[in-house]
Amino acid sequence: MSDTVQTFTPKQRQERAARSPGERQTIMKSMFVGHTNFTLATEAIARFHMPVKGGVHDTGCLFVLAGVPRAGKSYVLQRYARDFPNVTGEKGVERPVVYVDLPVDCSKRGFVEALAGALNTGHAAKTNVDDIFGNVLNDLRHQKVQLLLLDETQEAFSTKRPAAATAAKGYIRKILNLRTLNVVAAGLPETYSLMAADEQLKGRGNLPYHVVYPYDWENKEHRGLFRLLCDSIDERLPFAEKSKLGSVQTAWRLHWVSDGVVGRLTDFIFPAACDALNEGSPNVTWGHFADHYDRIKPPGQTFNPFRDEMGSSPGKAA
Repeated sequence: MSDTVQTFTPKQRQERAARSPGERQTIMKSMFVGHTNFTLATEAIARFHMPVKGGVHDTGCLFVLAGVPRAGKSYVLQRYARDFPNVTGEKGVERPVVYVDLPVDCSKRGFVEALAGALNTGHAAKTNVDDIFGNVLNDLRHQKVQLLLLDETQEAFSTKRPAAATAAKGYIRKILNLRTLNVVAAGLPETYSLMAADEQLKGRGNLPYHVVYPYDWENKEHRGLFRLLCDSIDERLPFAEKSKLGSVQTAWRLHWVSDGVVGRLTDFIFPAACDALNEGSPNVTWGHFADHYDRIKPPGQTFNPFRDEMGSSPGKAA
């Protein structure tokens, strides 16, 4: 599978480059690139949600989406949910796909209130947590939820909070027992083992999963896909000229500073592109990348991949 690069004509590039600084900054900050890892993760969730094309949604099963921080898991979930907007049915609002961002250090009550918030389940501040969860179960049925997307699941299943983890497992089992929807549990790499350790959860569909891996420069296919990703970003940047981000030498250095993690890549390119915009440059240069890397490199490190030969690199970027 390969990425498709959106292209702009020279005239379109000039028009985008002529926009106001604020408009160009917004383009750079909000750009979306449907790269291969994003596509594969989306397809895995879609297959779990609707296993038969043109059929109906599956029910009673649990799926895990795992990956390192900034690999793009949350973005996959949020955009998938966006493709299934709420509708008004005969008995009120229906929410086919519901995205839930679980809180940090997620407690038993925090888990339930995050669900209630996503479903707009009203409750008083002092309402018993199990009563709130009962209302959540009712709303999952009444709102005809097909797929529940739980993000940052490792926060609810942490071994540091065993009581909260036990409660969260029980709540997920009860949700699956409704037999009206499926659940996606997304989080850091340990999310799969946390779920698999519970035989009752694993038994809900045998725990299918998908891991969002960083792009590996040593892998020829990954290297090609990463270069296409860099070129896709380059094509969307609102500059009069392309910056040749997909060239071997530039992409190699961008991979070095990002470790092939998409979120870290875009977080690195954006400030350098802002510097280029401020200077009125026709594109983003190695000089802009070098200046930005100087601002983020580990204290005491002298190596800069955009000024020095890669053979002298001290290892992976922090």
